[in-house]
Amino acid sequence: MDLTLIFSSTIASTAVPTSLLLKMPKRKTDKAYVLDKKKHLARLNISEAGKVLLKRGEGKLEKQFRMNCIGCGLFVCYRAEEDLETASFIYAVDGALSTVAAETNPQDAPVPPCISQLEGGLVQVAIEVEDRAQRSAITRVNADDVRVTVAAPAARGEANNELLEFMGKVLGLRLSQMTLQRGWNNKSKLLVVEDLSARQVYEKLLEAVQP
Repeated sequence: MDLTLIFSSTIASTAVPTSLLLKMPKRKTDKAYVLDKKKHLARLNISEAGKVLLKRGEGKLEKQFRMNCIGCGLFVCYRAEEDLETASFIYAVDGALSTVAAETNPQDAPVPPCISQLEGGLVQVAIEVEDRAQRSAITRVNADDVRVTVAAPAARGEANNELLEFMGKVLGLRLSQMTLQRGWNNKSKLLVVEDLSARQVYEKLLEAVQP
């Protein structure tokens, strides 16, 4: 039995077959698969990717200790505890069973973890913003974030305003259908949009990418 397709199409071994993982429970917040380490032995070839704080419903913050695939560098799973050995659960991000990058046919790729479906039909997009660029553009969409450049400086909210206007054009939305929130560092933003599905947002962003 092939056990290499657990968290991405390129990472190495685990004792849990893909067919079993697909039957495991999923979180309501981000649809991640829940792997109970007490029930299943998992040997993961991963590298630590740091701690991230995510805003959830009712103003709650969720702490994630993220892990990347050593082979492809993609964000594939996370845990709630800092110590991997003592963590009770490993969460495999929805879509990580195949390579999120999907260089060959990105339209068929699963929606990456940086674009998540929220309660109430909202969609959240994790964005890394580079200000003082030559133009507004989307330069990358990967598992961790959507990289967007804007010409305006970050001071006095000018970059935020340009970012909202630009994303509105890309997604075909009005400003009233979007909300911009602070991310986990100075360059990161969380864009929450209405009236589109996560798949629709992903496809519109892919179409707009200008490397």
